[in-house]
Amino acid sequence: MNLFRNFFFILSFFLFIFGIFFHAHAQTPTPFSDTLNNLQNEINDLQNKVINLKGQEKTLSSQIAVMNNQIKLTELRINATEEEIKEINGDIGIATNKINELQYSLDALTRVSINRIIATYELGTVQPFQLLLSANGITDFFTRFNYLRITQANDKELLLTTQQAKNNYENQKDIFQTKKNKVEDLRKQLNVYTAQLDNEKKDKESLFMITKNSEVEYQKRLSDALRELGQIQKAAKFLISTVPRSVDKGDVIGLMGNTGYSSGAHLHFGVYNISKLEDYSYYSNYENPSNILQSRSVFWNTGCGSDSRGSTVTGDGSFDWPMSTDNLYISQGFGTTCWAWMYNGNPHPAFDMVGPLDSVVKAVEKGEAYICRNCTGDGANGVFIIHPNDKMTLYWHLQ
Repeated sequence: MNLFRNFFFILSFFLFIFGIFFHAHAQTPTPFSDTLNNLQNEINDLQNKVINLKGQEKTLSSQIAVMNNQIKLTELRINATEEEIKEINGDIGIATNKINELQYSLDALTRVSINRIIATYELGTVQPFQLLLSANGITDFFTRFNYLRITQANDKELLLTTQQAKNNYENQKDIFQTKKNKVEDLRKQLNVYTAQLDNEKKDKESLFMITKNSEVEYQKRLSDALRELGQIQKAAKFLISTVPRSVDKGDVIGLMGNTGYSSGAHLHFGVYNISKLEDYSYYSNYENPSNILQSRSVFWNTGCGSDSRGSTVTGDGSFDWPMSTDNLYISQGFGTTCWAWMYNGNPHPAFDMVGPLDSVVKAVEKGEAYICRNCTGDGANGVFIIHPNDKMTLYWHLQ
């Protein structure tokens, strides 16, 4: 009878572990809180507000409103990201508890399985004839025979439960790792938002400095930027009918100046992917000058929070720089910068470079040069050079 007492003990323990296993399996992660949902709703509303403000008439006050709302939007994104990290960390705690409980259940089920193998082996070696001989009557015989059948049925159930516990254990480990990876991604995004917020605040300060908080100065800057665009486009159209001059790499084509609509002496240097001047358009086929200029350590001082300040390795091409990089600095970079408000939000398709007074400007590569000497009648000077590799370089505001 010890054999059957062991069997009942093992069966009872199995049912106990079975209950633990399903308790662990029933737990579910907490859904995102109302706090996070409310923050996301605020973000969506503010995004729409920023879009509407950008569509309004361009004034200094409207530009400041856009910047203020953009700053607030980034702050909300930071808050939402921090809240999501907090809630996912809570889910990680739940997953950790589930893993621990399932590990305990799995260990216990394994022990039960081992004991069941032993019990099954012992019962399996008893033949029906032996049961009949050892039984205390026919009733005792059928009792022992039924024990044997129950044992075999429970073996199958225990095997299935153990396999399910293993599957759930692995699933919870996958959930745990996925949550950890998500938190790492969110922390990286949080760093991006934090840097973005700092840059947006610096850009707002830069706007006040540039415009001197004056609507008149703000409108003048807007007007000059648009007039510069129109002036360069007009010059290109005029020069199409003129005969270009062949230049070699390094040939002097002028001096840095502030002719045309310029806020100060500098070189507006642009790169375009075109093979003839007829295809030129200010906002078409432009390319980042870094892609074609040789690598140099150049000083950056654009006033934009998103740009590096100080010596920065710039350039990844084979063309020379149009001016000596000694004592030169980039005053405005390529792309959508903090100065985008002057271009109706459009990117700046060039580098603005500032060097010492009367800095020599040279051709960055050989080509056919179209030279504008007050060709638009408003005092602007510049050069367009078509290069053999289907590139065009633009040099504007020359003396």
